[in-house]
Amino acid sequence: MSSSPPGKKGSPDFCRIKRPAAWAAAEKQRQYGSGAGLDRRGTAVSSDGETLFAVETAKGKSDLVRLQDKGRERQVVHSLNPAMNGKKAQYGSMRFDGRWLVFEVSHDAENWNDWTLYAWDSTGGSAPFRVTRHDKAVQGPFLFVHVRDGKAAWTEGVRGGKKAIHLYDLAHRKDTVVRTGQVSPVFLSGDLLGWREAPAPEAPVRLKAVSVRTGEPADLPSVIAKIRGAAHVSGDGTTWAWVSPDYQTLYAWKPGWKQSATIAKAGGEEHIDQMEIAGDLVTWTDGKAIWAADLRTHSRTTLTPEYGSVVAHGDSLLVTYLNGGYTKDAGQKKGTTSYVLKEPELPPLPNCSSWTPVPQPPTETGAPGTEAGVPV
Repeated sequence: MSSSPPGKKGSPDFCRIKRPAAWAAAEKQRQYGSGAGLDRRGTAVSSDGETLFAVETAKGKSDLVRLQDKGRERQVVHSLNPAMNGKKAQYGSMRFDGRWLVFEVSHDAENWNDWTLYAWDSTGGSAPFRVTRHDKAVQGPFLFVHVRDGKAAWTEGVRGGKKAIHLYDLAHRKDTVVRTGQVSPVFLSGDLLGWREAPAPEAPVRLKAVSVRTGEPADLPSVIAKIRGAAHVSGDGTTWAWVSPDYQTLYAWKPGWKQSATIAKAGGEEHIDQMEIAGDLVTWTDGKAIWAADLRTHSRTTLTPEYGSVVAHGDSLLVTYLNGGYTKDAGQKKGTTSYVLKEPELPPLPNCSSWTPVPQPPTETGAPGTEAGVPV
């Protein structure tokens, strides 16, 4: 089925539909649940959907674990005491490329600049090693780490108010800074390591990229290179998705489309963020639930009953949500559910005939400082 935008006029939003029974059934096939007393949150997934990484918290201890064979095989990768030094330590940003797991330990819930980045080779018997320890006194953007083909990439603050983009060779433990300036957290799309950059204080934000393989400047697809405003960008090497500077409009593009297209708009006080891509599925959170848009049929549906998170790797989507919804009362917590969806195994959502592709307007340029209140 073609994922090319139709030409007829209609709504700029994909049709909102109830999650099909086949999709709900697929959730049960690769499901990892936990009951009261154990908070198990899925954090990373293998491209084939058969290996899951999760953070398990219970009785004052957090374990980062690898789960295989639908959870029957469990291996502890790393552990921490969340209450150590009274700072509320926790696991943060995390990605897996099939061999290397790269993960953040945040040491202080009140200072998100206080973190350490670790890496673990899942093919050997060695313990995780420290990649870098950030200077907690230096301000920077939230840490969003990415890893692909043995290379880890992230952005962190440096003295002088600028940010440095790192490209780290995990096998050789070699760190290279590929760019320093007014840059945003990075994204990976195929061989491209990209970021948003403001060439001047009041100039439109533009997208730049280097090759992950070589670290040299690289060309973005022409449609993507023309973007002058984006608060968050995601790509998988083929399909791209990004959100407007005010976090209200979600755009997408893939080869064969002559221009970008609007696929969703936020309502009320909602916002769109944290896009992930698996095949022809684009997912995001709007602050209330996790959504998935099907580029083949121009429809969208929810993947969680309320709130939640999602991580993509290849054709796999790892979705996690709290059972019974969010509560501050520890005695009322009912555990979590994580499950994996495989895009090729899902039937397309019903076709949406009312949608029309509205491209990102050229006047929506954005300005530095649109990273959820964190200056880029």
